[in-house]
Order: sequence, then C-alpha cells, then structure tokens
Amino acid sequence: MTEEEMVEQFKGYVSEKMSDVKDVDIGLVNPIFGGASRQTYSLELKYVMQGKPVSEQVILRREFESGIVETSVNTEFDAYRAFYETDVPVPRVMWIEKDPKWLGTPFYVMEEIIGCEDKHMLMTVPPFDEVREKVGETFFRIMATIATTDPAKVGLEGKLEPVAPDACWKRELDYWEADADKNEIEPHPVFRAAVRWLRRTPPPPAQKIVIVHGDMRAGNFLFNRKGEIRGILDWEMMHLGDPLEDLGWSMNRLWSSSEQEKVGFMIPREQGVKIWEEASGFKADREALYWWELFASVKSIAIWVSMNKVYASGQNTDPIVGYGGIWANDFQRRIILSQMREKS
Repeated sequence: MTEEEMVEQFKGYVSEKMSDVKDVDIGLVNPIFGGASRQTYSLELKYVMQGKPVSEQVILRREFESGIVETSVNTEFDAYRAFYETDVPVPRVMWIEKDPKWLGTPFYVMEEIIGCEDKHMLMTVPPFDEVREKVGETFFRIMATIATTDPAKVGLEGKLEPVAPDACWKRELDYWEADADKNEIEPHPVFRAAVRWLRRTPPPPAQKIVIVHGDMRAGNFLFNRKGEIRGILDWEMMHLGDPLEDLGWSMNRLWSSSEQEKVGFMIPREQGVKIWEEASGFKADREALYWWELFASVKSIAIWVSMNKVYASGQNTDPIVGYGGIWANDFQRRIILSQMREKS
C-alpha cells in the first residue's frame, strides 16, 4: 500500500469513526522512521465540527506486513489506555482497528504530544545538557512506578500472560534465543557464548511479578527543555516479569556509547539504581542485575539479527533498520565481550 493509498483509506476510516463531523481531510504527513515493529506516521487530522474547522496532530501506528519484533498492536493500545492519566505519562489513544480492510494490517491511533524530543543524544548539547540530570531522575522514578503498578487497578488483569517468579528469566531467554535461531543469516559466536553463561548462572526468582515495559530506555520517551518527561512510548513488548528486567534493559551501554558511565547520557548508573530502589521498594542485587544487563545485550542482538535479515532480504529498506542490523549488531557484540570480561 502506497502512502497516498493509506491516507485515502485512513480518511475513510476517520469519517466512519467520527460520523458527527464533516469534511475530514489529512494535511501534513510525516513518516517516522526507525521502528522495529510498526510503520509510524505523524498526521495532521482536519475536519469541521459544528461549523468550526478543527486541526489536531495524531500518530498512526500500523503493523508491518513483515515485522522485526513480532508483537500485536493490542498490547500497545492496552498499555496506553491503562496508564493514561496516571503517574506514568502516556499519550491518549483514540482508536484501535484490527480489520485489515482499512490499511492492510491492524493499526491504532493516538494523540501526538508536541513540543518534545525523543533523541537521547540531545542530552549532550545545549539546552538539554542543563536538564539531563532532572530527566534521568524522572526516568528512573517512572520506571519504578511502572513496576509498582497493580495490573488489576489499571485494567490489565488477564491481558498479560502470567509467569512464576522462578520462570521469568527462562521464558525471556528461551524466547529471544529462539528468535535469533530463526533469523540469523550468519554465525554469532559471542551471542551464543553469552546465552550459555546465562543458562549456567540463572538469577534468583523475581522479588515480585510486575508489569515490565520491555523497552524502557533512552530514545523511547518524550522530554522537553524544562527537563520534563511527557510521554513513555513503545510499549509493544510489555509483559509480566521480573522488575530487574526493565532496570537491566535501561542500562544497555549501546544507548550511551561515548559516556559509558551514564545511562542514556543522563545520570550515572549507580545513581539511577538507587533512585529506582528508593522509589520502588525493590532491591537491585548487583549480581542479579548483572544477569539482566547481559540478558539485555542478548535480547538486543536477537533484535539486531532480525533487522539484518529483513534489510538484507529487502523486506524493509528503512536505512535505520540497516544501520541497526550492521552497526548496532557489531557494537552490541563488543559490549557483550566487555560484560563477560568483567566476570572472568
């Protein structure tokens, strides 16, 4: 489906959903590149309501026909709806559509939060370098809030697969190793060595089964010049699991390449861990956290391997996908070697 066809189909969809408005039109269309599991657009939605012209910015997230991370739009939609108007800032969702007759694959629509940035590299330059500590502190507090949210109280009870405290690590490791098995087009001996170590040295059972964002990191939230976090994004891998999983994932050194001592160019690692511990009430045993950090590198490699496959096969020609499959893949291997040297 071309972009022009998609816009025309989406206009028809909005007209059906908003039957009380007239003259539905789509203004500026901006593709947002780099997503591993969704085709994303920023759209100017225009219509006439009660004789007055209205214009609002919305985000359309559509499943790829051949995605890199196999997830359902249901999970994201459920997450945004669950956390809207809570202490975890998220955009307001508007519609979810599973019928492929409209855009070929399922999609959902949400409001666009404007006046914000998501590029974590901006933390190193003015004016954001002056507020990056504030952003970092808020980031870890929000992560703690997610981990201490009762799924039943936000409408997620029964929507996420249950898991036993002593099975969290194995379920995740099994899944991502199998994903790499399915997608690798060349050997990855460093990845395999890390998987063997993780299986030989499992972490203790989870302190509690909690909501895990699944991709809680720099680059997946919106922040402004005041140092406020206005939106936590990319919930497609949300699940129930160990609270240390999100903490370990957030510390992937890939997202702070030139400032390895900091998390996402924001604040020092230990400072972030202490904020998370104080805000959540959980303890971050450093040996267990190391396991989840190494697992984060393994999971990342599995994702980069998938990117490499779909880019090499021509299924997804987004240059960011190619970049991830090549550069990020290589860098992540180097990170794993560094992590494993720390234990040798």
